Amino acid sequence: MKIEEVYRFYQELVKPIYSEIEARWNVIPVELLFETYASFDHIKRFYVDNEDEHIASMKALSHLKRGVLDAFKLKLKYFNSDIEIFLSSNIDFQLIDNGEFISSFYKEKQQIVIKAKEARLSESKDGKEESFEGWFDVSLLIDDFEKKYFQHTYKIDWAKNKTFEWFNKDLSKGFLVGLLSGGLSSYLIWWITK
Repeated sequence: MKIEEVYRFYQELVKPIYSEIEARWNVIPVELLFETYASFDHIKRFYVDNEDEHIASMKALSHLKRGVLDAFKLKLKYFNSDIEIFLSSNIDFQLIDNGEFISSFYKEKQQIVIKAKEARLSESKDGKEESFEGWFDVSLLIDDFEKKYFQHTYKIDWAKNKTFEWFNKDLSKGFLVGLLSGGLSSYLIWWITK
């Protein structure tokens, strides 16, 4: 392995996922930075301390992979937070595509959960290196999920408006029924007691 391969990995995998994590809160978690610093320390050992290039590259790549794994896990954590916020929005999602939207939503969310469990089990059983592919798949599934469900705002906005409209109609009907029944009971009490 050569240093060039470490930089390729950094360019193709580390930068995109780190940028995604950083863009969320405009902060990059310190754990991710530690792995990057450790990686570059191994590269320094090749250039400054005359360590074997293959050994320095392997160690540097190992740190970058751990950083990417941490980023994948943060992405999953953020995804789960987004799901909670999305589902607590008081929108009747059954209205979208005759209920197919929310049914597919839960089914595909469950697929991500299953894949994440598999990746986590692989990590504890086989090691971080071997679980990398599984976590990468989880990240791609999250990307697809977000495009499919969170970016179709016109459907969500429509369901939100319909839910609000129906809620207001029901509220108005309830108010009217309450007003009429209150007036009727007041009239009956007045009529009985006169």
